[in-house]
Amino acid sequence: MTDDPVRDAGDPVGDAAASEDIAQAKWWLDDAAGCLSARERAYRQYRAAGDDRGAARAAVALGYDAALFGEGVSVAQGWLSRARELLRSQTDTVPEHGWLAAREAELALNVTHQPDIAVEAGTRAAEIGARLGVVDLEFVGHALAGLAVVRRGEPADGLRILNESVAAALAGEVSDPMWMGKICCWLVAACYETQDLSRALEWCARVERVCRERGLMPLFDVCRIMYASVQLDSGEWVDAEHQLLAVLDRMQTSRRGSRVDAVIALGELRRRQGRLDEAENLFARAEFDVRAILGRALILMDRGQAPLAWAQVDALLSRIDESDTLVRARVLRAATRCANASGDTERAATAARELAVIAVIVATPSLAAHAAEAAAIVASPDLAAASWRRAVRLFHDAGLPFDEAEARLGLASSLPPAHPEAQAQSDIAERVLANLGVVGRTTTHRTDRLRPLDGRAGQLSSREREVLRLVADGMTNTQISENLGVSPHTVHRHVANILTKLGAPTRAAAVSSAERSGQL
Repeated sequence: MTDDPVRDAGDPVGDAAASEDIAQAKWWLDDAAGCLSARERAYRQYRAAGDDRGAARAAVALGYDAALFGEGVSVAQGWLSRARELLRSQTDTVPEHGWLAAREAELALNVTHQPDIAVEAGTRAAEIGARLGVVDLEFVGHALAGLAVVRRGEPADGLRILNESVAAALAGEVSDPMWMGKICCWLVAACYETQDLSRALEWCARVERVCRERGLMPLFDVCRIMYASVQLDSGEWVDAEHQLLAVLDRMQTSRRGSRVDAVIALGELRRRQGRLDEAENLFARAEFDVRAILGRALILMDRGQAPLAWAQVDALLSRIDESDTLVRARVLRAATRCANASGDTERAATAARELAVIAVIVATPSLAAHAAEAAAIVASPDLAAASWRRAVRLFHDAGLPFDEAEARLGLASSLPPAHPEAQAQSDIAERVLANLGVVGRTTTHRTDRLRPLDGRAGQLSSREREVLRLVADGMTNTQISENLGVSPHTVHRHVANILTKLGAPTRAAAVSSAERSGQL
């Protein structure tokens, strides 16, 4: 079994060929050091024999495995560049050009997060495979391009491409079991990332069965992590926790990136459960991953540190390319919430508008729900309740109970305290959270954060009331700073204090709360 295309039958470099086979065996055994060492040995042996194709093949495999086993992006890109140089003297009638393109697509998808580059590279790999009759390469290229199309915000087209490759893989047209498993996992990933949860669960079960039957343990672990992530979003937290702990126990010494995925998923579960210290420690183990950064920011929100949370999300948002649509949408959701809570309502509204545009383009129920939630967060008091009701319905339809509960709490907070629906929505949300297993967690919209326990708003200082009156007049932080002759940072701090004292999720809600308590 080989990671790359079968060598020519007349390959004279026996030692190098043996080294390639040893490397692949080590890959399946999850022996990172052994795998990389054998691949480097194969590369040296091919170079010594003057076999540029063989050396390029070894360099291509090293390019992705270096990233997979934590050697770093620069090392991975260096090996792929070396393969590219070795293949300059080879015509495009050799399959190594196609496998190089496939690995470039994988790296762009999973490491550098550049879906446009992945689409181009995956399409090139598929074309070379079709022209040369290398069936594995053709369908691998198609599947990679399909996943990239999904990630740049075209799920219908991407899933159509992926479906064709998966059908071929499961029908036996893809001969290498590693690539067969990967193609199936990419479809599961696409379903999960678009939060098509029922479809993701169906495919998880099918891929898991194939992995069990064929003994594909590294791919089986990836499948279990995806399965647990789907269970987390769909509210099956007990099963999700069981899956994640089992995977992490089995992968204690693994250097694969999938172990980081499991750590982040468990961190998100702990955050939702309210076990914030545990969540923080888990996210710290994946410090630079987008999901971990967002997780830490939401923990800061739960702890009432909105300005610090917004600083982290703002820095992250500036690094996410607009072509990476689904990842950018995830960051925009947090940006709307954090910016608004910290008093930067202009940026919150901008993030909500961009998310709404993405939701229309991508057209999935989950993104429509998140866009409705963002619209509710930045809405004026007279429109907030309607937006929250829409978010509640859409989250319910998408099968996202935790998000639905938070939206219900948002709806409760947007209504006057005496409104009969306010308590009803709060009660439903609390029941959902209790059923999920939330213990001692204060969610972003929890009513015990939004209103003081005694039902009275916190007392504002005279300066805070002055600032809030200008907020009520529709002024931005910059306009308020000019009006009062203070810095925008000072206004930002006053607004953050006002939101905290009044337990208000938005500036509009703070105005409404202050009016009800006679402070405005």
